[in-house]
Amino acid sequence: MSQSPGRPSGSSDARDRLISSARQLFSERGFQSVSTREIARDAKVDAALIRYYFGGKAGLFEQMVRETLAPVLAHFRAASAQGASENLSSLMQTYYSAVGAHPGLPKLVFRVLHDGVGSEPYRILLSVFGEIILMSRRWLSEALVNSGNLRQGVDPDLARLSFVSLMVFPLLAPPVLVRQFGVEVSAKGLSALIPHHLDVIQHGLLQAEGGSTQETGE
Repeated sequence: MSQSPGRPSGSSDARDRLISSARQLFSERGFQSVSTREIARDAKVDAALIRYYFGGKAGLFEQMVRETLAPVLAHFRAASAQGASENLSSLMQTYYSAVGAHPGLPKLVFRVLHDGVGSEPYRILLSVFGEIILMSRRWLSEALVNSGNLRQGVDPDLARLSFVSLMVFPLLAPPVLVRQFGVEVSAKGLSALIPHHLDVIQHGLLQAEGGSTQETGE
């Protein structure tokens, strides 16, 4: 197969390697502190491939975030297309599987959204997470509120906040604190938290007769 016109030389898996190296380096040091040359060197590919595949550093950052979170986005799109809520454990499993393998990513997102207001990565994350937040709000409204399962007197917005807090805290908490709680920050370790999360939601937020959250999705 001949090489595409204008395409720099490089291995067939160069794009995936660039995504992987970018995720690792950005998560460790932040967007501004990492150069495209460093990413290319870590990926062992020609630096020109970053412009070829992504248009530049910002495009690589955006694709890295989108591709890491693609399973979560797909989950919400599928739920919307079906017109019905799926069980909460399914969402938790999808989320922890997507980000548990890359625990540095949530901390990177937090740093950018907290300290990088107005920056290019900030605008990129607002775009990516804007879609996730919109779909998750609709999905959780159906799963927790419109379903009639929400316990009487519980504020729907605070119920959604509690749900998100349970999901996100283990990924943003200082490692020393997480270790004291005996939590392993990995896809497997985080998934082990799901039964506890469901129990908290079932007994704290939902009607006693609600049974949809008792499923584990296994």
